Amino acid sequence: MSYTLLLDKQLIPLCLDDGYTCVTESGEILNANPKSTKLDDIINYVQALPSRAGKPLVITPVAIEDIEGLLETLTHTLSSPEQEDDTELGQHLVALCQAGVNLGASDIHVEIYRKETRYLIRVDGKREVLTHFADGQSALRQNRKKGIDLASYVFGTLGNQDVNEREPANDSFEVNLVWEAEKADAEGCAVLEPKIFEWRAALMPLDRGVKLTMRCLTPRDKPLLLKDMDLPQSYLTQLIRAVQQRGGAIAVTGPMGSGKSSLIYALLDTIDSTARSIHALEDPVEFNQKGICKTAVEPQTETKLGSGVYKDYAFYAKEQLRHDVDVAPFGELRDHAAAKEFCRKAETGGLAITTMHTNSAVGIAQTFIEQMGISPAIVSSPDLMRLFVHQKLVRKLCPHCALSHAQAREREDTREKALHLEQLLPNDVETVNIKHPDGCDECHQKGEKGRVVVMEIIVLDDEDRRFIAKQDYLGWKHFLKQKGWPDIRDHALSRIRKGIVDIASASEQINDLMPVDVTTIYREMQEEL
Repeated sequence: MSYTLLLDKQLIPLCLDDGYTCVTESGEILNANPKSTKLDDIINYVQALPSRAGKPLVITPVAIEDIEGLLETLTHTLSSPEQEDDTELGQHLVALCQAGVNLGASDIHVEIYRKETRYLIRVDGKREVLTHFADGQSALRQNRKKGIDLASYVFGTLGNQDVNEREPANDSFEVNLVWEAEKADAEGCAVLEPKIFEWRAALMPLDRGVKLTMRCLTPRDKPLLLKDMDLPQSYLTQLIRAVQQRGGAIAVTGPMGSGKSSLIYALLDTIDSTARSIHALEDPVEFNQKGICKTAVEPQTETKLGSGVYKDYAFYAKEQLRHDVDVAPFGELRDHAAAKEFCRKAETGGLAITTMHTNSAVGIAQTFIEQMGISPAIVSSPDLMRLFVHQKLVRKLCPHCALSHAQAREREDTREKALHLEQLLPNDVETVNIKHPDGCDECHQKGEKGRVVVMEIIVLDDEDRRFIAKQDYLGWKHFLKQKGWPDIRDHALSRIRKGIVDIASASEQINDLMPVDVTTIYREMQEEL
């Protein structure tokens, strides 16, 4: 019998090392020895492939003579000049991704210009230059060809696409990296173990260049629970109360990388998944949770070729109607069709939860109405919208080197910050802290380590809904402040007051942290004319 082998660049070495196993293009595992040393690794790798999601594992016993012939084919493939080039590029990609993972990067940016390639990473929400790859090679002063070849490898070889530098492209890929195991060894030392990391890749043309952006989709740590988020008890009470409701909608908003998915995970963790059926739609599925069904949405894939019907949020939301779902989390609302099904779910007796991109909790209603085309009458209908949440992540001060207000006042490079804090929080300067400009070994000389949530929550009532119906968003915000509503600025000030975050880092995320009267701004502009 003839077989068409899966020529996966990372799978081939595993099969050759095993000596008894090959994998066909359809994902069928051919094995001549069920006790072979690498069989479990090969099974795990095949099961983790995106193309095998939801498909049964097929292992077929074959004669050793058949396997030997197939392994010879793989050997020739691996030794071909083209494969050698691909192997070198594959090793470069692994070294790049491993460096990102080691440094805690959420994203890797490869900016390819006319004469050079720049590598940057985003760590704790802030971009920085990558200086070295994980193999020890310098990442600085790389030529243009290095970046172009990498982009071609990601989309052409791994993604099997026709790469055009002048056209945008999107894809995903997986690489085998190493990561610190949850348990240390007998001597208490960290243990590194293999782990498959999934990355989302996007390509976009630049003027005389290309930009490749890669986002790590694989969680490196256990997702946070609500109790780990250091939120005020009153905030926790309202969040938990909202998810215990049997119907209505909860919308969580914030910029990209603000922890929205982590908050949804934590909220779902508080629900009894035996008593209530929870079925999430996500693109892609980020975290697995015991007792919670999750479906990966594929908005670019047709249900049947040429049908014009896509496996998007709206499609799967309609399919959910036949599955007796109590709680329906939508990964993210992006269009009218998905928003319509989301509101329908919340109206018909189920609890619907979603994430969105807006710049405030008040802006959620405006986004539903003006960007997604949902009628104001629906958005403001009684008991539909339950809770609006807006959050951001602010870098935390390193507890080992943070400066007190008194220490900062004595240093020339931090004195201005200390004076700002005296204006902003005149009664709390004894408790505030300021980022050390030089950092320490614990924070890798950055002065900050990790991030913390700042949040605002609107618990909607009929008075709020009247403002939504009239689309009077400025009036609504003024009304909320009159009622004593703490917005995200208030929460950020609380974090500063307690010495958790630096005023400059908070100001990067929170507008008007130190408000200046526009009359003063215009007067200064006029005086310079």
